Amino acid sequence: MVNGVAGIDVGKWRLDVSVAQGTVRSFENTAEGIAALLGWVTSQGASEAVCEPTGGYEREVVRRLGESGLRVHVAHPNKVRNFARAAGHEAKTDVLDARVLSHYGEVFELVGTPPGDGEGQELKELLKRRKELVDQRVQERNRLEKGLRGGARRSTERHVEWLDEEIALLDEEYRKALSRSARLSETAALYRSVPGVGEVTAASLVAYLPELGKCDGKALTALVGLAPWSRDSGAQRGYRSIRGGRGAVRRVLYLAALSAIRHNEDLKRFYEGLRDRGKTGKVALVAVMRKLLLMLNAVPRRGTAFSINPPAPK
Repeated sequence: MVNGVAGIDVGKWRLDVSVAQGTVRSFENTAEGIAALLGWVTSQGASEAVCEPTGGYEREVVRRLGESGLRVHVAHPNKVRNFARAAGHEAKTDVLDARVLSHYGEVFELVGTPPGDGEGQELKELLKRRKELVDQRVQERNRLEKGLRGGARRSTERHVEWLDEEIALLDEEYRKALSRSARLSETAALYRSVPGVGEVTAASLVAYLPELGKCDGKALTALVGLAPWSRDSGAQRGYRSIRGGRGAVRRVLYLAALSAIRHNEDLKRFYEGLRDRGKTGKVALVAVMRKLLLMLNAVPRRGTAFSINPPAPK
């Protein structure tokens, strides 16, 4: 159990903070308020802090506290709510949430969430915006396929045309963000050398999975959400499934795996072998995603482009 954990309930305008489940103090969610919060939690002996994601309103406080040397963990809201219920807290208020977050940090050994560096954060935001617009374009094209007529159809067509142009501009922007950093662009180039990994996938891995090359395979698959979870009870053996983890990474790995089983002979044979042994298409594809992730993990460790027969370590 860890002592001196600051639980921070983040709102648009206010930050409610409790250290060691004690008195709750409130600060404005501004640069001045965050500085005051940092001074107070430090004076209370806090060694780490826990908060939840709140649509980006937590970003600055996580960055500022991380830069100060305080370890900050951004907890999944579902896990915190389930913990609160298990601890007997059915009610939900900002003050209570701050204490629950403090208690959560005391009970569990949490991994600090690395604050986004300027280059990586800009790339992440551009890719996130790109995905939002791509999703909108899919929705609008689906509407066109369903027989829209007249003014509604013309409006939808204009919106699709605008989305095409805006997505093309975002493609230019994220490429510029990559090119401004030798570190990011070199890493993305290494990822693109892996069969099935394209430009958007490589950029997404750089932005959303900086741990690549720094974790072992088991930890990495759990981090991304590709580790199978058991559902066993007594003599019953349930269906294994994946869940949790970083959805943005899983999405691009899924697309990369689809490409790999069509165009890479090794991964194609691996996929077909699983199917021949009776595995469903979904299970076999997830296995390809895991294999692809492990291949990607090896590339930054070696610092050289992917090779089917990598040189033996010296």
